[in-house]
Amino acid sequence: MRQEIEPRSNSGSDFVLRWLIIGIALALIVSGGLPLLSRVFADTPDVVQVRLDASNIQPRPLEQLTGQAIVKKYSQAWKDMETALAQNRPGVLDESFVGYAHDKLLSQIKEQQKSGLTTRYIDHGHQVEATFYSPEGSAVQLRDTAQLEIQLLDGDKVVSSQNVTRKYVAVITVVEDTWKLRILEGVPGS
Repeated sequence: MRQEIEPRSNSGSDFVLRWLIIGIALALIVSGGLPLLSRVFADTPDVVQVRLDASNIQPRPLEQLTGQAIVKKYSQAWKDMETALAQNRPGVLDESFVGYAHDKLLSQIKEQQKSGLTTRYIDHGHQVEATFYSPEGSAVQLRDTAQLEIQLLDGDKVVSSQNVTRKYVAVITVVEDTWKLRILEGVPGS
C-alpha cells in the first residue's frame, strides 16, 4: 500500500510572517520619516530667510555653489546670534563668528549677563547684496537690509520692543574649511 504524503501547508504561518515583516518595515519607515516631516511642517522655521543678489559683485562673479553656501551660513549665523543673545550663551557664537564680529557679540552678552537682561530678535528676513568677492575666493562682502523686531527682556518680561529695518555690512570669510562672519556692523543712521 502506497501512501501519498501531501505537503503540509504553512499558508497560515507564512501569511502571518509576511505581514509581520511588512509591519516592521512600515514602522521603520514611519519612525525615520516623522522627524523629517516635523521639521518640514514646523510652525517656527529653523532658518532665517536670506535672499542673495550677487549680480553686481566685483571683481569676479560668485559661483552658484559658493553663493548657496554663503546664504546657508549667513542664515545660520543670524540664528546662532539670536540664540546666544536670547540665552546669554556665548559658546553658541563659535560656530558662525570669528574675529571682530565674535568679540563684539561676546562683549554684548557679557554686558547683558551683568545687567540680567537678554535680547530677543524676531527675524522677518534679509535682503542681501554681495558687493565684493576676493580674487582668491576667501572673503565676500555683503550689504544686508534686515527686517527685525528687537525685544529687550528682563527675565520673561519684555522691557522694550521695536520693529526696525536695519542695514548691515558684513564680511564672511573662509575659516577652517567653512564660511564664518568676521564683520557684522550696523550702518549708522539705519
